Amino acid sequence: MKYYHNVLDGIYTRDSIVSYLNKDSVSICQLLYFLDIDDIASYVERNYYADKDWHFRYKISSMIKFIVVKSYRNLSFEKTISTLTNEKARLLCFEDDNGIINLPSHATLLLLCSNSR
Repeated sequence: MKYYHNVLDGIYTRDSIVSYLNKDSVSICQLLYFLDIDDIASYVERNYYADKDWHFRYKISSMIKFIVVKSYRNLSFEKTISTLTNEKARLLCFEDDNGIINLPSHATLLLLCSNSR
């Protein structure tokens, strides 16, 4: 099987998780990039996310994946944010249509976690 890779700012946009299965060291962000959790994100958005149009809305799937990264690395929110490179933020889909990376605040993630219990 042949894979073609399109590279955008160092990220393969057409890639496969198969490319990473036999590697010794793979970023958790790279693995999460391939994980489709849209059904979970839709449920959280329908039931727990504010429906106000006036505030910035982060992608729920990105925030869930960020919580996984934070938990996997066993770091504080601040340390996780400070160690998150632009490439890793793009892999978690925090980049908007204009190429700007917007990361959620600690309070936003706490609100997501506390509302979903």
